[in-house]
Amino acid sequence: MNSLIIGGTSGLGLELARKFSEEGEVIVTGRHDPEVDFAEYREFDLAQENLTESIDKLISDAPKIDRFVYAAGYYQEGRITDLSNEEIEAMMNVGARALVYFVKAILDKQDGFDELITITSTSQWTPRKLEPVYNYAKAAAGHFSNSIAEDGRVKKVLVAGPAGMDTPFWEGIERDDLDTMMKPEWVAEQIVELEKEDYKYRFARILRQPQRVEVVETR
Repeated sequence: MNSLIIGGTSGLGLELARKFSEEGEVIVTGRHDPEVDFAEYREFDLAQENLTESIDKLISDAPKIDRFVYAAGYYQEGRITDLSNEEIEAMMNVGARALVYFVKAILDKQDGFDELITITSTSQWTPRKLEPVYNYAKAAAGHFSNSIAEDGRVKKVLVAGPAGMDTPFWEGIERDDLDTMMKPEWVAEQIVELEKEDYKYRFARILRQPQRVEVVETR
């Protein structure tokens, strides 16, 4: 199983890369080289202007992909009028649009792959006053992936929505609940377990206080 992990250079994405490297080659993308021996790094900025062209080139240059993991994301806070157009566009690109174009590029190239794993968050289903575009992107990514499960060219789709994790995602952000954040290693273990079973589509919430996995839908 060759895996491509977008947003795989730190946090949960990197922990998934570590685990999936036991099954085959892994390529991770991001803006900073994680300098690990279990994955190949390819620099990629999801907020760039020529996003679709760059996605097509990355997929064109990549080997056959069996498992595609979309784990990219960053936190954005502010009411809709507090955010600049550039900030809104960047969040939509990173949170949702790139996922769409990556899946399209892979299917254009090889007409099918085994697994899509999309990492969202509790913001996929929980509206928050200061996360309007972040809410939008996560909900869009989740529902897009649900739809892709109906496309017979993708054999299995897992949408995993974890609560807050102790990762660089929160650097520079002041919150009073950082000490209750989940460890990405533990979350990765839950995702690997969820991925192992046989199904066409699964949506699972990975929650804290207490830490638990809630499977919302499987078909």
